[in-house]
Amino acid sequence: MNNGGKGALRRAGLATTLATAALAAPSAQAGIFGDDFSWDIGGFVRQETAVSTVGIENPNNQGGNFLQNQTATRQAFLPPGLLPGGQLINWGDIPLPYRSDVKRSDFVDSTDNDFNWVVLRGEVELGAKFGEHWDFVARLRALYQPDVYDDFNANSLDGLQGGIDGGDPRLYHGKVNYFDYFTESGKRGNPLEWTGRNYQAYFPAMVLNYRDGGLNVRVGNQTIAWGQSIYLRVFDVPNGIDLRRHLILDRGLEEFSDKRVPMLSARMTYQVTDSILADAYVGKFQPSVFGNPGTPYNVIPVQFTVHDLYEPSLNDTRFSGGMRLKGDYGDWGWQAAYVNRVNPDGVFRWTNSNVEKPLQGGPGSLASLVNTAYAAKLPAAACGANYDPSLCRRYANTGEAIANSPLEASPGGVYSADEWFTYAGHVRLNGVTGLNAAINDFDGSQDLYATPVENYEQAAAQLNTFFIGAGGSLRGHIAREYFREDVIMLGGSYVNSSDNDFLNELIFNLEAQYIPNRTFTATDLGKNFKQTDEYTISLVVDKWHRFFNEFPGTYIVFEALTKNRSDLVGRLLEGYGGTKERAAPGKKGNANYLVLGFLQPWPNKLYELEFATLFDPDGGIFVQPGVRWHPGGDVTVEGFYNYTNGHLWGKKNNNLIDGLDFAQEFTLRLSYQF
Repeated sequence: MNNGGKGALRRAGLATTLATAALAAPSAQAGIFGDDFSWDIGGFVRQETAVSTVGIENPNNQGGNFLQNQTATRQAFLPPGLLPGGQLINWGDIPLPYRSDVKRSDFVDSTDNDFNWVVLRGEVELGAKFGEHWDFVARLRALYQPDVYDDFNANSLDGLQGGIDGGDPRLYHGKVNYFDYFTESGKRGNPLEWTGRNYQAYFPAMVLNYRDGGLNVRVGNQTIAWGQSIYLRVFDVPNGIDLRRHLILDRGLEEFSDKRVPMLSARMTYQVTDSILADAYVGKFQPSVFGNPGTPYNVIPVQFTVHDLYEPSLNDTRFSGGMRLKGDYGDWGWQAAYVNRVNPDGVFRWTNSNVEKPLQGGPGSLASLVNTAYAAKLPAAACGANYDPSLCRRYANTGEAIANSPLEASPGGVYSADEWFTYAGHVRLNGVTGLNAAINDFDGSQDLYATPVENYEQAAAQLNTFFIGAGGSLRGHIAREYFREDVIMLGGSYVNSSDNDFLNELIFNLEAQYIPNRTFTATDLGKNFKQTDEYTISLVVDKWHRFFNEFPGTYIVFEALTKNRSDLVGRLLEGYGGTKERAAPGKKGNANYLVLGFLQPWPNKLYELEFATLFDPDGGIFVQPGVRWHPGGDVTVEGFYNYTNGHLWGKKNNNLIDGLDFAQEFTLRLSYQF
């Protein structure tokens, strides 16, 4: 359903002090601006609490790691790159006298959370009208997250491998940061937003609006809702998504209205004829925002350090824009849209860690052996055109070499080949080709005797050798980049007429999206991103139907979607199916999803029963039943349960929901509206 409608005034954000002031502020008419001026103010405050019902920690965080309490055996082998030519042996052929069992919980503390989400939030909105044609809307949202989440403090690892050095200290050193969004330059990524470790305040709308007949022009900070779906986005492409808060686990029937990232933009709609509407916008590019490491709904494993290459000051001139035409002719309708945008989700690749830290280990350790062997190599200048990484070195020591690789020899990273392949499958990457890209794209890796491998066994042998040599674990560094793309969309609608009461007035919406030469994160995280054409097709069927005379009508919606190249969150299907025991074989065919939802108000709207579910036919399901209670006055009580199961059937890591089992929770929301 369209989330940009009447429910938008009742969603997220508001500082308590602003709410208190607003309670005393009546609607004003006339005054110093004359009889044509009027204004109004309102909003709400709300307490939200999500209680875990399964006791599973987020596996993307340190304390919830899949291998946190499992023992992995590591065996080191003689690197082929240690021998001139490097082709005489393979990884795994000659074992070295370095073998160890490792368990992450011996280094990183586990966590135990009963509460996933405890937030005080609210919203205040000011609306003002100036004469016949002009009005102004400013909506402020704010959230406060107290320290009730049993999170991870990176300072607890300072005594291991020299602690964590890479990344922005505000995100990767010390306590977990819940709301700040910093780019690689250290600047804040979103305008009209103020954040700290525990709070967020921003303007999802600050818009000056001009109306004259069929013309409507809106200029300012705003979101644009073109879509009509729950969970599925086909036409809904102008804005990115903010996942810092409750991921996609809020009330399903309002999800995207709260998650769209506002952008500074100008939008114009014009009623061309009685049946045709033109809608166009141009706006400053704003990225989607992911949760920070260690936060309750973080989706990027904390073994990675992310370098976000969005630069607010430089990207002020990077615009996205598009146009949509929509027509209605009786029972039939159509729409067509074109958007030229910078994809707000971005893509990821390996990048230099720039962390200069030599391998650490006492006398007789593998780290000491590698440091000695590396120092004995000839400087590259002395080798000239006959450079051979087994005999020559580009850098002064192993610390400089590692700084010119995508790795950092620090704690809280990957400790074993088992963990490497487990998480490669979890995030839909290929563990073998991912290792090769981390070698082939970086001369620092090659200088440290790393060589490409041919299969899973060779990759595991090399990985365990380097984890032992690092003195514990290695952290990976990835860069996030953004690429421009053309989005072409077509849609048609039909309102069914039938003598059958249930079939009568069913509304069918068919929407299609085509993006030529779209840029994706490669499954090896290589610098050569995957570029390919992608299409998305969805069918939405909805209606209001009255089942009982005593009750108001029930809103019912059914959706189906298919995508040929990536899943619903943009991960390439060719990265599906990897596990601890094998590299990703890829997914055959399309990604397909089904959605069913309904809303049933009670008489006098004292209660509202809701239901929404997202189903992946490859064995995953997300179900959300809920109820809303209006006890009277301006108070609303809402409760809904999120059930996730990615293991109904089929292979591991082969559906969208796999890995979200930690998100099974009950959410209670208590709201006061003014």
